[in-house]
Amino acid sequence: MRFDFRNVVPADHKIMRLINRANVLNIIREKAPISRVEISKITGLKKSTISSIVNELISDDLVYEDSFGESAIGRKPIILRLKEKSRAVGVIDVRHVKTTVAVCDLGCNVLKSVEVQTSQGNDRGEAFFSELGQIIARMAEEVGIPLAGVGVSAPSMASHKDALIYLDRTHHWQNLPVRKLIAEHVKCPVYADNDGKAAALGALWFAPEAQDASSFVFIHVCEGIGVGLVIDHSVYHGAYSLDGHFGQSLIKMDGRWEEINQDNTWEDNASDLGAVKRYGEYSGKPWTGRVHEIEAQMEKVIALARQGDKYAIRALQETARYLGVGIANINCGLGPEKFLVSGRMVKVWDICGPELIRQVERQTYVRVKPIELLILPSNLPSPTFHGAQALVLHDIFRSYRLS
Repeated sequence: MRFDFRNVVPADHKIMRLINRANVLNIIREKAPISRVEISKITGLKKSTISSIVNELISDDLVYEDSFGESAIGRKPIILRLKEKSRAVGVIDVRHVKTTVAVCDLGCNVLKSVEVQTSQGNDRGEAFFSELGQIIARMAEEVGIPLAGVGVSAPSMASHKDALIYLDRTHHWQNLPVRKLIAEHVKCPVYADNDGKAAALGALWFAPEAQDASSFVFIHVCEGIGVGLVIDHSVYHGAYSLDGHFGQSLIKMDGRWEEINQDNTWEDNASDLGAVKRYGEYSGKPWTGRVHEIEAQMEKVIALARQGDKYAIRALQETARYLGVGIANINCGLGPEKFLVSGRMVKVWDICGPELIRQVERQTYVRVKPIELLILPSNLPSPTFHGAQALVLHDIFRSYRLS
């Protein structure tokens, strides 16, 4: 293998200090209350180095000294905590019907939040995201905390690097410069990603069921299907940020190939849309509603299933079987440690889960671990909202920037 000299970064003192600073800040965030001595033990760094970094973080208004901790001998150590309200995190969670706009503190506590109607049409897309930028700026001013960044999650083909929406077939958006439109109103970095990858990052940060895995696949089932890949504790983005769109895959059920078109992909068959359409077919009441009606109709199907309605149960189980086909294909190709499934389907996991797992078992020839331990429901509330939060937090706590 040839060494790529173009990407050489000299490991000088400045870079090492920035890495150590990021590590110390993240330790305080996760383990506070904590003392300088405890941080030194965790990192292996000298106490003088830790004290210097902590003093810098205090000067930057990110950390504060709280009280004295306990000590069996000698002087009591001073406890350190993250100054949660020193910075604000802007969140824009774009969903098919409604968009949530919020401002949170560094502890992810929501300080202010509002829901707006998601705009339709490419001709209105630029005005819509510009308006979202104005709302975030106004909220930050009202809470009186400077923004550290704004995270945007959207159900679209999006470039994480450029914060650009390539294509959104539901809202008819194309080549929307999200970063530019929002940054015109806020004086901070703007990050954006598609909902599947954002949800995966949210799980990496906040979901207890993801903490013991270095690689997993997060599948968010809603009006469509969002998929995010986590490899070695990092969300994978591919060369052009177009990976993870497994929803457009061609699948085979009962010996026949599904015709691939905009109305008959894995996403259309294994999502809430698929369940709603299937219930209409089985009950003799074909569903002819629009995208903005899917959420309410899916909740109705779930409620009917809970009441024992045979058509609702059958629709959910068949949808779970379709979901299992796609998961089995991904598992054969990637072999992750686990799959985490989120969405309304999780509410009826006792109905859907067994059918999904049976389908994956049928397609899995070598089972290193039981399928019921490989595929788990995620109880993370609002994974795309948490994902938008994590887009900003990831830059603050898990990375370092050269000024």
